[in-house]
Amino acid sequence: MSEINWDDLANQAATATDAHFANQISSLTRLNDAEIQHIIFETGISQKDLADIIKEIKNATKSNEAKATAIKNISKGMDVLVALASKLV
Repeated sequence: MSEINWDDLANQAATATDAHFANQISSLTRLNDAEIQHIIFETGISQKDLADIIKEIKNATKSNEAKATAIKNISKGMDVLVALASKLV
């Protein structure tokens, strides 16, 4: 019986999870999976915080000022907005 390489298994699971997350976020935005991964890598934001930012941006009931205030309070939120803005310019 072969030995299980737990480190390799954990790395494969992490990669699959990251890919699934990027795919889910890209389905909510106009960014592709590679752009999502680049923003996460570039800013160091957590997946949860990135999801919270997308949620704030998509919230149609809030004013832009309320959205900006909410995003400012998310860890690395402003870094992500700068990274997103750079994709538009």
